[in-house]
Amino acid sequence: MTEMPDPKLDDLRQQIDAIDDQIHDLILKRWDVVRHVAKAKGDSVKFPVRPTREVSMLRRLAERHHGPFPFSALARMWHEMIAAFTMLQADYSIAVFANAEEHTLWDLARDQFGSQVPLTAYPTVRDALNQVFEGRHQIAVLPAPREGEDDPWWVKLSGANAPNIIMRLPFAGTGTIRGEPQDAVAVARHKLEPTGSDRTYLLMETQTPLSRTGLNAILQRAGLHPLLTASAPQEESWVHLVELGDFVSPDDSRLELIEVRDAVVRIEIVGGYAEILGPDRQSEID
Repeated sequence: MTEMPDPKLDDLRQQIDAIDDQIHDLILKRWDVVRHVAKAKGDSVKFPVRPTREVSMLRRLAERHHGPFPFSALARMWHEMIAAFTMLQADYSIAVFANAEEHTLWDLARDQFGSQVPLTAYPTVRDALNQVFEGRHQIAVLPAPREGEDDPWWVKLSGANAPNIIMRLPFAGTGTIRGEPQDAVAVARHKLEPTGSDRTYLLMETQTPLSRTGLNAILQRAGLHPLLTASAPQEESWVHLVELGDFVSPDDSRLELIEVRDAVVRIEIVGGYAEILGPDRQSEID
């Protein structure tokens, strides 16, 4: 005689199916709301990705999340959903630094921007960045700036037509990657907006090299809080990228307080990003 299935197990599976149907219905309902939001915006939106809005959603979910289900997995699901809805509103594409030896940034970009957004790999960092300068892609995913680089790409983030850093990856934990773990940034032509917990990149040009201590002292006297400083020589000057510990807009009054000596040629905000949910916060949630 064939053994009858456990009715309790069958009932639980039916409950799961019912929950899946509810999730599906809510996703379809969400699109209906998003569609009306897009209609209200009209043709004014040139850049469809909204990093500030996405960060606020994920931070809110992180605050309410509980239980053993990993928040990083939930965040990945949300990234995928947000990206798909964004693509339904407007087309955009992404250039990624990736080649035969380097795969990590490709995996980080796919986790962040989802499977629906076209990604194209470029063999050098400069090649990927140039795609945004030339308007072939709206976003470039590049290695995060760090000290001691021989040929730093960030020196090109200067001038009215230059893109800026808008995001740091990964925001809410790393999925499976092929290669050594590392951070990345997204670069695009997009105005920075504060999220309540941010960092800012400031580019400083000096006529002569300045030590990190000297640069930090100038910034600290202006009420700014440097966290990282990277420097690179140019033909007739030095450029320094300083990561600041809060949101600083181009019209921030603190910039006017920077001690401008003969050595300092110019200062310019070249990007920033919302503070990521780091390992400490992840352990609290998960």
